[in-house]
Parts: sequence; structure tokens; C-alpha cells
Amino acid sequence: MAKFDIDVMARILLALLQGPMGRTALFMRTKLNYPRFMQYLEYLKERGLVVERDGAVRLTERGLEVAKALDKALSELL
Repeated sequence: MAKFDIDVMARILLALLQGPMGRTALFMRTKLNYPRFMQYLEYLKERGLVVERDGAVRLTERGLEVAKALDKALSELL
């Protein structure tokens, strides 16, 4: 199993907290190479946090809860 960086997952989830976005726009925010970005995207899909629909990546209901909790935790720490 590949190792995944929580920082990258946080960037993806927090970016999507602002609303759905295309795969390319989301990829640009991760600062990863494309194959590695796709591994992260699949990882988040498998865990039910994001879906791809109508040409955009979106948070699921569970993903929204996780992203909001992450945003709150980070704002309290920083």
C-alpha cells in the first residue's frame, strides 16, 4: 500500500470545501505529478470522501463533514 501525506489530502479536501472543481484545477493545487495526484484522488474516493460527477470533483456528505472538521481544527491551531 502506498503511503499518503495528510498535508496533500488536507489541501484537496479544503480546496473542495470552497466548491466543486475540475480535476485539472484541483491537480494544480496539490503540487504533485499527475499520476501521484490520481492515486490521492482514488484513495479519497475509496474512502467515500469525494466523487467525480458532471466533470467536477465534489465532496460527499461524509467528505464535507471531514473537511469542515479539518478546517475548524486547523483554524484553532493556527
